Amino acid sequence: MNIRPLLPVPLLLLCLGCGGGGKEKGGEARPPLDVTKLLAQAPDDADPKPGGFFVWGRSGDATLLDPADVTDGESVMVVTNLFDTLVAFKRGSTEIEPSLAVEWSTSPDNLVWTFLLRDGARFHDGSAVDAEAVVFSFERQRDPAHPARRATSAFSYYQNNFKALEKVEAVDARTVRFTLKEPYAPFLPALALFNCAIVSPAAFASEGKDADGRYKYNFAQKPVGSGPFVFEAWEKDAHITLRANKDYWGGAPHVEKLIFKPIVDAQARLKELESGSIHGMENPGLRDLEIIRNNPDVRLLGSPGINVCYLAMHTGKKPFDDVRVRQAVAFAIDKKRIIAAAYDNMAEPAVSMCPKTMAGYDKTLIDRARDVTRAKRLLAEAGHADGFETSLWYPDVQRAYLGDPGTTAIQIQQDLKEVGIDVEIRKIEWSAILKATSNGEHEMCLMGWMADIFDPDNFLYVLLDRDNAVEGTANNLSFYKGERVHELLVEAQRTYDWQRREQLYKEAQEILFEEAPTVPLVTVPDFRALRKDVRGYTIYPAGGEYFRHVSFER
Repeated sequence: MNIRPLLPVPLLLLCLGCGGGGKEKGGEARPPLDVTKLLAQAPDDADPKPGGFFVWGRSGDATLLDPADVTDGESVMVVTNLFDTLVAFKRGSTEIEPSLAVEWSTSPDNLVWTFLLRDGARFHDGSAVDAEAVVFSFERQRDPAHPARRATSAFSYYQNNFKALEKVEAVDARTVRFTLKEPYAPFLPALALFNCAIVSPAAFASEGKDADGRYKYNFAQKPVGSGPFVFEAWEKDAHITLRANKDYWGGAPHVEKLIFKPIVDAQARLKELESGSIHGMENPGLRDLEIIRNNPDVRLLGSPGINVCYLAMHTGKKPFDDVRVRQAVAFAIDKKRIIAAAYDNMAEPAVSMCPKTMAGYDKTLIDRARDVTRAKRLLAEAGHADGFETSLWYPDVQRAYLGDPGTTAIQIQQDLKEVGIDVEIRKIEWSAILKATSNGEHEMCLMGWMADIFDPDNFLYVLLDRDNAVEGTANNLSFYKGERVHELLVEAQRTYDWQRREQLYKEAQEILFEEAPTVPLVTVPDFRALRKDVRGYTIYPAGGEYFRHVSFER
């Protein structure tokens, strides 16, 4: 097969540093922890020791395990170990490499993509990973009447990223062809998204169909993929247990079992890590980083974050339909105070919804300085001289971009109180807030986004385009529907000229800054903590957690 070189993908820009730390004993400010001085990977063993149970402590439980229907990181980190995609990110990298597809080619107009599948890959139920399975995996997301699609399925990632896809066809058992209706520049890296995982048609069909023609099999609770680990058990809010796939085409994992254990409180997670009852953890408390660094039994890993924490205002609801009100909120918020109170100064202020660490970020944007007087004047011009009452929803779990959700919400509440906006803050359970905000039930919400692929489209189009402001599947939680921004973002999708794309994204970011459907708050480095005897773990800049290479020191 004639293989064309990969289309240009924006390079990942490295964060050169991050904010200062908190206080040492005695009140002295301690030096900032520079994330670029930390390693993003635990050392490998040349000859890894097989066996053992690896327990990963995390902030919350998964919501479901159907890769096509998940949107939250807690679910993603499980499915990325159960399933394979056609292409994948190289270990710890932004670069695309073969996975279930070993090679691919494109037509001269980039509208037809042809993939040759790996020979011999099999699902965990023993059935073959073939071209028909690839077609099945995409058709169930495209076709609302597909038998492997339930009435409750949102498949929002497909809606956000694959509107340009016209059809998927099996050419023969090992060859599959994708046809696009229009150019889509991020298409190849988008195929590495977890929703593009190839699922087992045989598993879906194994329990027959309901009277409405839908498969009875509950795939979201009993997933079957072809990945390095096999689903074994899920006890809600206690553990998800996976076992090693001894027949994995890429080589069996080193550990016998992989266990995900939800521990909501960061300090409780750290205590379990220190005691050895878990072997690694996500989202360590930012105030605990120095403790971790100084513990001889524990290793701290870090990497510049490609994420944004933001405040979304529902622009379809009064008073946030008035740009002056949204601008007033933006002028009222003190990001430096939020960073000090909720992030221990271990975060950078965000100016755009496209992170500074992402190519395509508009470097010419200058953030608003906090200006209470101007905020009050804007409110008065909008007819709210005496302020108004509203609500702010925030999640009950930590995220990489939101290490202390409650404190962040309180800081925003206090800032807005100073300009006359009385905010009721509401702590919402993780799965409930994902559903409710997607339905547009909120007035304001505190949320964030981590890179899925390395393209500004993944932030700007997904989070702010009108196409993604559909109740029930919305990732655009401000429900902003700016026409000019839509035109710019769609044109950026349809051109392969990176310089032109940068210009389009720059103009879009400038409009979004002025119209303020969201207030970008911070970008936060990614931190992980591991027991010192853990080998082979790597922070991936995006796309989930991967544990196939993890082992224990001999």
